[in-house]
Amino acid sequence: MTSTLKATFDRNRKSIFAYFFAAGSGVLVQYIVGTVICIRYLDLPFASGVSWGYIASIPIGFVLSKNFVFNAKKSGKTEKEIFKFIVTLLISYLLTVYGAASTLYLLTHWFGDITISIPFTASHFSPIGTFSHFAGMGLSFTFNFVAHKKFTFV
Repeated sequence: MTSTLKATFDRNRKSIFAYFFAAGSGVLVQYIVGTVICIRYLDLPFASGVSWGYIASIPIGFVLSKNFVFNAKKSGKTEKEIFKFIVTLLISYLLTVYGAASTLYLLTHWFGDITISIPFTASHFSPIGTFSHFAGMGLSFTFNFVAHKKFTFV
């Protein structure tokens, strides 16, 4: 492997790990707001809860991506980056919500509506719902990394 190719590989590997951390922070916010608060406690429909969780994670994703992942802290192009970030997020939103909803539909169709009672509470947990939410976020994660690297923070 040539030194230029190795340097490119190392740089990409570092940026994907940094993005994984940034996205992981967004996933945590998205899951807590969307699944735990909106779906479980506020009893919102699945797609609505996933949507609110996604919206809540946007500021965290932008700040961490701009400052730590793509080294655009002092780019001087924040307004353009915000616009590009929003365009990317609109597509990503569709991947998250419809990816999660489609996965939920398919898994529920194949395995039924599986719920588990949470001990000492009146609440229930849906492993299929949680897996579906994470499947939608996984689609979004992959799309976002590529789009932000090649479009947003160029």
